[in-house]
Amino acid sequence: MVDHFSICVNDLQVAKAFYRHTLAPLGYELRVDNEQTVSFGEPRGSDPGGDFRLEVDQPKPFHFAFNARTHEEVVARYHAALAAGGTDNGAPS
Repeated sequence: MVDHFSICVNDLQVAKAFYRHTLAPLGYELRVDNEQTVSFGEPRGSDPGGDFRLEVDQPKPFHFAFNARTHEEVVARYHAALAAGGTDNGAPS
C-alpha cells in the first residue's frame, strides 16, 4: 500500500489552487502549506502531513513511500530492491 507520494512542480501556487479545487470532491483537505511544500490528505487519513504532496526545488521529480508494519519489513524490501537491480539511494536507518 502506498503511504504517500510527492511530485515536483514549477509553480507551487498554481498547482495548489488546481489540486485544492479538484481534490475537494474526494474529501481531500489542505494539510501543509509553506514555501516549499503543499500537501493534501483525507479527513480520515492518519498522516498529519497528508498523502499527496507537491514540492518545488527537489532533486527528483517524484517520490513514493510505501507502508511497512515493522523496521524488518523495510530492511527486507530494501534488500529485495537491490537484488532486483534497484539503485541504492541510502540504506534504511
